[in-house]
Parts: sequence; structure tokens; C-alpha cells
Amino acid sequence: MTGNHKIKTVMKNIIRIFIICILFASITIENVFSVETLKVDLSDSIRPATHCASGALYGITADLPRDITGLVASLKGNVYVQPAISGNGHQQPIGDAFDVAKRLQGTTGKVQIRLADILPGWPYKWPGWNSWESSVTQIIQKKLNSGYANFDGYEIWNEPYGTWQDSNGDFHSSLWKPTYNLIRKLDPNAKIIGPSFAYYNSTRMDKFLEYCKNNNCEPDVICWHQWGSGGFIGALENLRSLEKKYGMKEHPVSINEYSSETHTYEGCPGVSVPFIAKFERNKVESAMISWWFTNLPGRLGSLLTANNEKGGGWWLYKWYGDMTGYMARVTPPNDRSERVDGFAAVDEMDNYASIIIGGNSVGDVDVVFSKLPAFLGGKVHVKIERVTWKDKDTPVAFTDLVSETDVVLNGTTLTIPVKIESQFYAYRIYMTPLDVPQTPYKGEPILIPGIVEAEDYDVAGQGFSYMDNETENKGGEYRTDGVDIVQGGSGYAIGYTEKGEWMEYTIQVAATDVYAITANVSNSAELDGFRLYLDGRELTNDYQIPQVSEDWSVYEEIPIVTTRLEEGIHELKIEIVGSYVNIDWLRFEKASSTDLNFIHTDDEEMNEYSYYDLNGIQLKSNEIYGEKPCIVVKQNKIGVKSYEKKLKFSYLK
Repeated sequence: MTGNHKIKTVMKNIIRIFIICILFASITIENVFSVETLKVDLSDSIRPATHCASGALYGITADLPRDITGLVASLKGNVYVQPAISGNGHQQPIGDAFDVAKRLQGTTGKVQIRLADILPGWPYKWPGWNSWESSVTQIIQKKLNSGYANFDGYEIWNEPYGTWQDSNGDFHSSLWKPTYNLIRKLDPNAKIIGPSFAYYNSTRMDKFLEYCKNNNCEPDVICWHQWGSGGFIGALENLRSLEKKYGMKEHPVSINEYSSETHTYEGCPGVSVPFIAKFERNKVESAMISWWFTNLPGRLGSLLTANNEKGGGWWLYKWYGDMTGYMARVTPPNDRSERVDGFAAVDEMDNYASIIIGGNSVGDVDVVFSKLPAFLGGKVHVKIERVTWKDKDTPVAFTDLVSETDVVLNGTTLTIPVKIESQFYAYRIYMTPLDVPQTPYKGEPILIPGIVEAEDYDVAGQGFSYMDNETENKGGEYRTDGVDIVQGGSGYAIGYTEKGEWMEYTIQVAATDVYAITANVSNSAELDGFRLYLDGRELTNDYQIPQVSEDWSVYEEIPIVTTRLEEGIHELKIEIVGSYVNIDWLRFEKASSTDLNFIHTDDEEMNEYSYYDLNGIQLKSNEIYGEKPCIVVKQNKIGVKSYEKKLKFSYLK
């Protein structure tokens, strides 16, 4: 009996263990394979796109990255923390703030000056107030005399609970307050940033804010370093409660070092997405990727490999940098975790919505759009892309296309499933409308004969009424979409043009006739030019404009073509075929009687021919046949034209 009882007991226990194992196994499988939901409200604008998290600690040096335009400017970088001075006798051997500010001229990047890096050692070797005051004064004067406008502000100290020794005196009264007063005296409008804790600590922040409140030395921006994205929300909530406790306004926040607690994941796409998402959602002013690999400065926080090649992280931040318009509301399943999260941008002018997702999750994610903006219309093109990542030193040449499809919208909601294959990968959903109405800029078609102002292209947006290689108006004039408009000519002109860009105009031709087209243009180099189309048909071949002047303010009227136009409403298109020509306007006037001065030349370089019939209409080469009379126009490689004889004639109607 006793033996049988023991056997039965053992068997019962085995069965219990088996059942428990099955239950745990089922729970694990459910957690891995259950579908998570990411909610996106494209109609809820958080703020304009700022690329707040696109910065790095010591991410740029005097010579790295080598290609500032291609590797840095294209990311639309925000703020970079750099040592106030570098070299022998200072904390950092590289990355001098002034060298970097110079390299960042002409980009969106700004420099946050780390004053503590004036000193050598770790912890910093405190030289006493007099020496410190002299050094800081020199840095402030250097900044004021530099002529650079791309400084973000001064970070007074770095990680005081660890780099400031008790033997130096009280941090707040011996360092913070007198340095604060010195900056306010010498550079009163500058931004002061602190306390730059190594990690958020409520007790330390409480003590710091209390001192600042009582001694009139509050920083303009509160900053700390964030390791792991999951703890950020709790830290921010604690800061806001302390500000209320001391009757302070809410300070802007800078997370001037951030990364995974696993340092080797620095710059990883999937790990970075929840950071960016939480920073954007909570309107962080600036955030900079960390620098754990101290032998590799100038790598944008491991977005570039050890050999300065693009890594997977670079492509994530390129997606981020391409975001324009406004940042839209994204709600993750758990905002206090590092799991799946996302951030989104909507640009109604450029006709797109971009949503980037990732996080410490693997499996299926339903991206649920609760509200869709009206500009998306009734049908959208949805493209899903992926960026992979193996480690920080493995280059990634390009992103991958996952899928591409057209979707008919039924109502104001939409669900797009995405399968996350690795916690290290990030994904982009890119939506563009397929049925955008195109209308004249001023409400009515432009009348012909008359003048087509180049800046008055139709309203519809990127890919519909214009195509521009950049998403910003570099000239900053007249209109707020992506076409570059400058002051010039008769008022405004299209500028900063690049090959492949184009604009469309709705015109109304009053009567069928032959029209002479003249352009008012400016250019400083040869081989700049454009091509004209009417309703998709070429009006001209590639027209290369001779150099007008090295002075971009000088515009010249250039005859382009004489051609026959039919009465009615048409779509005129200007396509740039040679970069860097400014176009002020096109004038269309009837050419029923015109004097043409033809210049004879024996220049052997005149090897490109154009043909016109006696109506002045340009003919294609396959239309030239037999003894049909025509006018031959020769053109050399730099656009200089010659004609075989002097001729006066009247056009036939």
C-alpha cells in the first residue's frame, strides 16, 4: 500500500508539473505571437517636425564624418554636445566645439558647449575658481567673437555626482551659481543647460531645483542622461511634479546622452525608435545619442561604422530627418516599456504620411489609424520598408522594400499589419494619396498671351503639381511647400534648382496661334537649363541657357522657342534638365510677325541642330523630309546658337 501510494503520489506530481509546463509554454507563445496594437492619429498634431532626437555626443570632429553634406546635413541633425575646447590638457583630445560649429555652417545642426571638458581628467581636476573663471570667460568671448549663430547653449557641468569631488566645495554654491552668474553677465541671452546628471535621480533633482529656486539660478533647460527608454516617462513625470512643488514653470528638457543599457546597442534602429517616439510625444527640446566607444569619435553616436560607413542606424535617422510638416500622435501599447513604439509625421503640402515603428518586440503589430487627414483622399499608396542591423560596425548599404500596395479608403480608419522580424530592425510605413485634385495657385488659369510667374505653380503638392528634391523651401520666400523660391527678377523666382525637378501650371490659351516664348532667367554657369511640356508633349528639347552673369541678382530675357498653341485650357510643365538656373517668368506673346536675326558661322563645334518650319514651329528630326523648306538652327555644347542666313518672314496662320 505504501509503495503504491508513493507511486501514485509521484505520478500525480509528474502530471501537475506537466500541466504547469504546458500552461507556461502557452503563456510564452501567446506573449511572443500575440498581435500588438500601435494607435496613430494623423490628425492630431503634436508640434512641427524638429528632429529633436537627431544629435550625438562627440558625434562630429574636425575631420569626421568626412562628408558633412551627405552624412550629416541629410539627417537634419538638431544638437551636438561638443567639448568647449579639445587637445592636450583638456578632457577630450578631439571634437572642439568651435571646429564643429564651423563644419556645421549651412546645416540644421547646432552645438551645445560642454564647459566641464575644459578640464583634464576623470573625475575632472578642479583647478579652483580663479582658473575656472578665466577659462570659461575665454570660451564665452571666443563664442561671442566667432560670428557663428549655430550654438545651442552652455552645459555648465557634466555628471556632477561622480565628477565633482566634495573636496572642491559644495557643487551648487561653489560651481553652479557663480558660473551661472558669469554666463548671464557676459552672454546674457545664451541658453544655460544643466544639471546633466548621469541618470535621473529624484532626490538629487529635488535638491538641485530647490537650490536654484532659492538662489535665482534656474537653468533655461533641464538635462540628464537616459539609459533605456522605458524609464523616461517616469523621470519626466517626477520632474514635472518637482517643478510644481517649487512653483516653477515647466522647463524644456534636453536628454544630452541616451542609449540602451546594453552599450553595444548604441545607434541600433529597433532600440532607438522607442527613445525617439517618447521624446517626440513629450516635446523634448533636444536629445543626443551617447558615445560609449571612446576610440571612435565622429561616428554620430554609432550611426556610422568604425570605418565611417553608413550603418543601419544611419538609415533610421535618415527616415527621421526626411520627416517634415508636423509630428502626429502615436500611442504605444505600453508607454513605460521599451517594447513596440513609433513616431509619425504628416506633411499636407508634400502629400505624405510617414510612420516609423520598432522596439524590443518581435511579432505582428497592427498599426491602427483612427483618423485620416482629408488630403489622403479616397485611395492611397502604401509602402512598407525595413532597415536591418547586425551590430554597430556592420555597414548597411540601403533599406529593404517589404511591400507596396494601393489601398482604397473606406471611411476615416485604416489598419496596416507589420511583422517585426527582429528587435534590432525598424520599419517605415509611407503613405501617399493617389487622387489629389490639382488647381491653379491663384484660383484661375493663367491667361495666354501673358506671363507665367514661375513661383505660381499649381496647388496639389509634391509629385502632383511639382517635384522637388528637397522637402524645404531653401529660399524661404512666398510659399511654404518644398519648392525653393527666392527674391529676384521681377519679385520672386524659382531658385536652387536641381536636375529632375519640375513644376506644373494650368494655363488658358485665348486663341489658337503661334506664340513666341521668352524666359527671364539668371544663372552663373554654363549648361544650366530646362525643358517645356504642354499636356505631356514636348514644346522644346533640353534648352541650355548661356551663362547670364556670375551675379545671381542679374536676370536676362532669353528667347526660348516659337510654337503653335491651341485654344483652351492646358497643363504647362517646366522640367529642370541642368541644375542651378533661376527662373523668374515665361512670357507668351503672339508671333504673327517677327524679325529673326540669324548669324552665320563656320564654327565646327556647332554640331547640334534644331529645325523650324516657316510657321516658326520646332520640328522633330523625323518630321524633316524631302525638300520641305525649313530654318536650321545650330547650337554648340555650351548653348551658343548660330543661324545660316539672315531672314525676315511672316508666319502663316
